Amino acid sequence: MEMRQPLPDFLTVEEAARVLRIGRTAAYGLTRQWRATAGAEGLPVVRFGRQLRVPRAALEVYACGPLTAPPTGREAKKVHTSKPHSVEAVASRSWCSPIARTDQLLLFEAL
Repeated sequence: MEMRQPLPDFLTVEEAARVLRIGRTAAYGLTRQWRATAGAEGLPVVRFGRQLRVPRAALEVYACGPLTAPPTGREAKKVHTSKPHSVEAVASRSWCSPIARTDQLLLFEAL
């Protein structure tokens, strides 16, 4: 059995989409929503120059728990994959801690 690797501190939007098991387009839509609402809704993201990255810590808060890298290769084929969720369906998740809906600057205050 293949061991899952820990996630890096910053993920690409595509990597975050795989971890959350949503589509790439939905993930980018959620990042646009995050930036348009000043962090009130959507997928937490920070910009490094022209690149967007999803902080692992923010993603774990958003997902309500610790995350590991999704399986790859043969293990990935054993995992059931559901249809991607719409941006609205993922963004409306409110059962998590209110910390998940915070301003981007607060992500780094604890450092």
